[in-house]
Amino acid sequence: MPTYNVRGVDVDFPYEAYDSQLVYMDKVMQSLQEEKNALLESPTGTGKTLCLLCATLAWRKSLGSFTTGLSLKTSDKGKTEISLSQSGASKFPAIVYASRTHSQIRQVIQELKRTSYRPKMTVLGSREQLCIHEKVKLLRGKTQTNACRSACRRRAKPKHQCNHFQNVPEYLKHNPNLGEEPVDIEDLVNIGRTSGPCPYYLSKELHKAVDIIFAPYNYLIDRGYRSSLQLSWSNSVLIFDEAHNLEGICADAASFDLPSWLLTACITEVQSVVDLLIVRRNNSNDKSQNPDDFAILKALLLKLEKRIAEVHIESKELGFTKPGPYIFELLADLNITQKTASKLKSIIADAATLLEEENQEKSTGTICRLDSIKDILDIVFKDGGTSHAKYYRVHVKEVEAWGANSSKGQVSRTLSWWCFNPGIALEGFAKEGVRSIILTSGTLSPLDSFAEELKLDFPIRLENPHVIGPNQIWAGVVSVGPLGRTFNSSYRTRDTTEYKQELGNAIVNLARIVPDGLLVFFPSYYLLEQSIGCWKSMSNENSASIWERICKHKKPVIEPRESSLFASSIKDYLTKLNDTTASGAVFFAVCRGKVSEGLDFADHAGRAVVITGLPFATSIDPKVRLKREYLDQQSGAQGQSFKVLTGDEWYNQQASRAVNQAVGRVIRHRHDYGAIIFCDERFAQPHRQSQFSKWIQPHIKCYSRFGEVVFTLTRFFRDGRTRGSTKLSLLEAENGGNLGKMPSSEPFKDKFHMEKLLQPLPTPMTPNCTSKASSLLDTKKGHTSFVGRILPANRSSLSSDRRLTVGCDSSSDTHETILHKRRTVLSQEPDGFDLGDSCQLGEKSKNMLIAPCFTKKRRFIAGEYDLKQHFGNSNEQSPSGSQNAQGDIDQCKDNVTSQSRNTEFLRQKDNLPADSTPSTADGTQGSAFLAQVRDKLSAAEYIDFVGYMKALKTKTLKISEVLLSISRLFSGPERLPLLKRFKDYIPAKYHSLYEQYVEGKVD
Repeated sequence: MPTYNVRGVDVDFPYEAYDSQLVYMDKVMQSLQEEKNALLESPTGTGKTLCLLCATLAWRKSLGSFTTGLSLKTSDKGKTEISLSQSGASKFPAIVYASRTHSQIRQVIQELKRTSYRPKMTVLGSREQLCIHEKVKLLRGKTQTNACRSACRRRAKPKHQCNHFQNVPEYLKHNPNLGEEPVDIEDLVNIGRTSGPCPYYLSKELHKAVDIIFAPYNYLIDRGYRSSLQLSWSNSVLIFDEAHNLEGICADAASFDLPSWLLTACITEVQSVVDLLIVRRNNSNDKSQNPDDFAILKALLLKLEKRIAEVHIESKELGFTKPGPYIFELLADLNITQKTASKLKSIIADAATLLEEENQEKSTGTICRLDSIKDILDIVFKDGGTSHAKYYRVHVKEVEAWGANSSKGQVSRTLSWWCFNPGIALEGFAKEGVRSIILTSGTLSPLDSFAEELKLDFPIRLENPHVIGPNQIWAGVVSVGPLGRTFNSSYRTRDTTEYKQELGNAIVNLARIVPDGLLVFFPSYYLLEQSIGCWKSMSNENSASIWERICKHKKPVIEPRESSLFASSIKDYLTKLNDTTASGAVFFAVCRGKVSEGLDFADHAGRAVVITGLPFATSIDPKVRLKREYLDQQSGAQGQSFKVLTGDEWYNQQASRAVNQAVGRVIRHRHDYGAIIFCDERFAQPHRQSQFSKWIQPHIKCYSRFGEVVFTLTRFFRDGRTRGSTKLSLLEAENGGNLGKMPSSEPFKDKFHMEKLLQPLPTPMTPNCTSKASSLLDTKKGHTSFVGRILPANRSSLSSDRRLTVGCDSSSDTHETILHKRRTVLSQEPDGFDLGDSCQLGEKSKNMLIAPCFTKKRRFIAGEYDLKQHFGNSNEQSPSGSQNAQGDIDQCKDNVTSQSRNTEFLRQKDNLPADSTPSTADGTQGSAFLAQVRDKLSAAEYIDFVGYMKALKTKTLKISEVLLSISRLFSGPERLPLLKRFKDYIPAKYHSLYEQYVEGKVD
């Protein structure tokens, strides 16, 4: 295993590291050593998680050995307590590694297993994930939590007691080494099922004596759960992976919404408690609880309900808004203050306990709503002060009630207290003396706004490049559609039929060109539904609708609004994607939706992503409007310790971050390739592009004609197929010739499982470039340091850091692309190419079939071709980049030039299609004819001519389709002589057929 010296610390890494990975580890190490916060962006597929683990654990190991064993002792009260058995181990910093979901934590632990590091570890999960109690595991949410707590109490009735909870100390006593090998949630559950201890409390006990803890990051943000963790936060290290939504989650965690229906449910529950206690007092003279306390609670809630109902709302759209401190005034009218809140919370906790006990007796799974009132009081009276209220706004909105029991015309109100400073959710860490906070993700850009929102100082920052080569990505802004109409999804144009029709026609063409999986993201569900509705309705007797034409090329799937239907939509997409009778699938989704968050559309699952517009939040939404107003007020205030965004800056950057997140669904690993297509003219604006992730920016080109997009995209995917055999050799080499161990390029095949979408691909093992040693990142065991001349995207050089020297030559990446298990053929459809006259590529775009349709056979037959198979020898050189008549391929001329130059079309006399019998053509005539063809055709047309010649020889297209395409290519007065002479180069049995095309052109 290679070992790298990073800032004086030896880091074991499972593979030969790319230089971008080494730069990333250097930034992590700097943050840990200098006790500073870091904001690190590194694209998906660059091995970010593995780098983070290796650097952090190497630093921790450099301080002292990892923890081993456990020590259990019994307290004076008879309670078994866990402690460290290793003397002095507690002085070392605790590492808390947090990610968004349990599924992502599972992936992180899989990455830990790849490393050589074996710290004492545990993973914290919810009861929903870990509970194995026969009855409690069937519950959810607060109901499950309360049921679990009741079952674990010593005074719980024997039939309700949890024996699994009682078994935890005994299991730990006999298994002190638990956690020294990586364990995830499934491992803990299996231990519980086979040996008896409760997995949930096993992990909670284990966390007191470990080197690293893995947990979803709401466990850290939630003050209640955080306080339950027995950790020394002082000098600890917090890592938030997949942190791109952290500011939103922090703000939501510090806010609350209290709708009328929830308040009514709470009042009903309190009344149930009162009734229950009255019955107990009458039946058994049980006076342990006073019903009057709960009657007072009910009276307060009724008064709050009335107070909210009496709020004067002048405008339904604007609602009722007051500054944050108004919440104290409103509650004070109910005699709810700092002094009375603690007593009130105690009464609520007792009421919830009584309800849960009653529900258990009746074996009902009713959810207890009262806890939500307690949570609200915790938020409002946080830390016993009121200063945090300045970051809030009180809002009351009114909506029409819904539900079967609602009366017509009845309205429902919601009281909200919204936090607009997400930094207050993290400020507690700074007060508790946390050593370093590292935030990382594949999509954090723009970094400045991210740091400003969280109100934390991040002196260490990184925007890493990708590890892919430039030939593995196509990124372009498509300003116009096939008919030359402008793409702009703003409210001025998005509802017009012309816009939706133009967008639909563009997607028809993209569905032809892009192989396999295509992702199309809309700014909102409204636009998605309106567009698809338009495409389905726009048809006539003589032509298919736009929707039917899309379905002709790819089977469609639409992201549902309902979360409960999402899993089935993913399953549907995977099924259609792997259907060999079709040419792939297209997923119509929404930015900020579930498809755009965290799912892995690697390889053939996502060959291209289309962004149809800027996903601005609804400007009239009260929360959005008030957030903008709040930021504008803060930016105008003096004496701010942090730079504050204006409302407009925040509004725009939220849209850009959502775009970056959607774009991140494709190109998921080193050998992947794909296209990013921005179908909105506003993406061409420099300030918009500056907010894209830095790794994307260098690849973006702007196209003024749709034909240019079709041409360059077609060639991009053709080139991707031609490199497949080279990739196979590379993968064989990386895996010792064993393809059975090869990283799968089709992780979604056969059996559907949601986690497979989230499965990270292995970090690439073999870099494709040479390297030189650096003064900082030295190597051991004969392994070199940097591999490739790649610098952080936000640094032009690393010369400013004298300890870090990057200097090596990287070899070309032109031969490394992902294997594709399907074959491609050119479109066999006779209906031509959907381009309008305004976006022609010479004469070709109007009449020719140039967009490939990927059908079951999927055999690639176009691209570079050696014309010596058809013509005689000649010393003439091919033109290097001549433009077509209209000059429509300026932006892609360099690529055409390169391909034309690389082809070096050699000729060989009389090597014609297998069954051809040329009667007059000899080598000289073939050379002369080829020279004329080059002279008359543009560079782009000439490349297509090569493809048709190969199709003619290999018989992979119907002869009629080849002849039709050639006849269209040679249309026009200047090219008719070529059309007639070409007859000599086709099989004799097809001469009569070809003459029909010639006559049609002459007439």
